[in-house]
Amino acid sequence: MTALSEWLQLMLAEIARKREDLERARAEEAQRLREEGARPHSEPGAAENPTTR
Repeated sequence: MTALSEWLQLMLAEIARKREDLERARAEEAQRLREEGARPHSEPGAAENPTTR
């Protein structure tokens, strides 16, 4: 029975780690999207101004 308890503890720890990784990735993605929304940028495919080079 002890082996099952150790195995169960390892599995629960792995699940918790994966959940934390997913939450961290979601938070990073949300932060990236907020930063992109706050930053002015040109439209995709818009012609560049040759005088700014």
